[in-house]
Amino acid sequence: MRISPLYSNVVTTTLCIATLLMPCSAFSKDWVYTVVQGDNLWNFSELHLDSVLRFEKLRTLNNIQNPKRMKPGSKIRVPLKWVKSNPVPAEVVAISGTAQLIHPDNKIDQISAAGTLIKLGDRIKTGSESSIAIKFADNSILTLHANSLIQFNHLSAHGVTGMVDSRLHLLEGRIDTRVTPATGPGSRFEIHTPSAISAVRGTEYRAAVAQASHSSNIEVLHGKVAVKGGKKQRLVNAGFGTRVEKGKQPIKPRKLLKAPSLNPFPERIRILNQTLSWKPVKSALRYRTEISDEENFNTIIWQKTSDYPKVGLPDLLDGNYFIRVRGIDNLGLEGRQLVSRFVMDTRPQPPVQLKPSEGKVFRGKTPQLQWTNSAEAARYQLEIANDEDFTQLVVNLDGIDKTHFDTSKLSQTNKYYWRLTSIAPDGEYGPVGSTRSYEVKPMPEKISASMDVSDDGNLSASWRPGSPGQSYQVQMAYDSDFKDMEFDKNTSKPSLSFKPIIGQFRYLRIRGIEADGYQGPWGAVQRIDPTPDKSIWAIPLISIIGILLL
Repeated sequence: MRISPLYSNVVTTTLCIATLLMPCSAFSKDWVYTVVQGDNLWNFSELHLDSVLRFEKLRTLNNIQNPKRMKPGSKIRVPLKWVKSNPVPAEVVAISGTAQLIHPDNKIDQISAAGTLIKLGDRIKTGSESSIAIKFADNSILTLHANSLIQFNHLSAHGVTGMVDSRLHLLEGRIDTRVTPATGPGSRFEIHTPSAISAVRGTEYRAAVAQASHSSNIEVLHGKVAVKGGKKQRLVNAGFGTRVEKGKQPIKPRKLLKAPSLNPFPERIRILNQTLSWKPVKSALRYRTEISDEENFNTIIWQKTSDYPKVGLPDLLDGNYFIRVRGIDNLGLEGRQLVSRFVMDTRPQPPVQLKPSEGKVFRGKTPQLQWTNSAEAARYQLEIANDEDFTQLVVNLDGIDKTHFDTSKLSQTNKYYWRLTSIAPDGEYGPVGSTRSYEVKPMPEKISASMDVSDDGNLSASWRPGSPGQSYQVQMAYDSDFKDMEFDKNTSKPSLSFKPIIGQFRYLRIRGIEADGYQGPWGAVQRIDPTPDKSIWAIPLISIIGILLL
């Protein structure tokens, strides 16, 4: 009889789920042991069974003719209920941040280091920006992320058979699991959430409790996971995820989002807040970025979710790190992840430049450079150059142990660029600090005007033209203090005409205004004598205008 492919697929899926849930199935209650050289039935019973009195029943069940000399390679079938079972604690193998160990009597201990043992009925609660790695008797590893709560409902092993039974209840938050392949029917690894049960026999997957415990997400990275919810079971293969709402069956497994593709970034990070970016992932609403100092990400030292395909890296101690990024879809299912290595090398940090401010212009004087005292530095390297690329260095000192530098020896007018590098006590140079610039310009000269009479009878003041782009401010007043102003004008020409006044002394002064707005010094104040009360044409010019330099 030909079996249809559809029927075959259904049967295969059913068998896979049954295999994953072996401890609950009828055919999984026997443990099969392979005899090795030197085994005898009495020693075997003493080592593996709950009572040596089962010796005879085991001999009869397996039709063993010579219990003292069993043949290597032969099989012994043992009912699982006869196999010795003993409680076995889990162990904290790594921690980042803070976590609490809550005992069944509600006594709370702070978990401060690896080596803490976790027993049946204990709970662990992680703090914000914290994570903890837990190892079970079969070497399976579980990572509990920040702001999560998990309870250990069952922790046992079947003697030294290698079969371990671990059942946990994730009440809040997120976990990653890397489960060791099962070694027999007595092996079990189950994660219960308020809405689902996930059973595995060797796989890597993530679980999360969302929306105030009303739903759970399961994402399978390797292997298979049997997920049960609302009396319905689904087999979720690698690369797929499912969502389970309380009282409902798991949704049809959905393919996880593709792993992002990182844009180029330096392997050695030398500046703080370096931006990491990646190409947008189709259907991703958000992204999760995690950093660990372990390639297997047993603990997370920093994580962030963002709405955009980029993130600024945190301030970390110098060292080797690993970063992973994945997209999150509209159900909250987190996709496949990229993993990349980078080196943080941002210390010692450069000091903060205080003075002068960026781009400041100095007229006729040079500045004193000032910066903060970096706690990580023993001394500083100061570079001053005539170009922004620092190829034309005029100062390059690496033994400065003060936080200031006098630039008076750089008397040449020019635009200068300067930067600092911290040097640690052991001689390590940190990253180069930011570049600042300042400019030294000559002080504008005082303007001296000459007076004349133009052809139309007006008075005319003129002076020597200044630098390109320079304009001029001209003031005329009836008093030498320039409080009683006649006019205050700006002109781009080195001359100005004005009408003579009969019987009134007036005072004139002029200053240059540079193209950048800098106002030069006032020139000499000139007194303009009044015109006599008669036609100016009847008197020689020299007797009409008197100029007094005040």
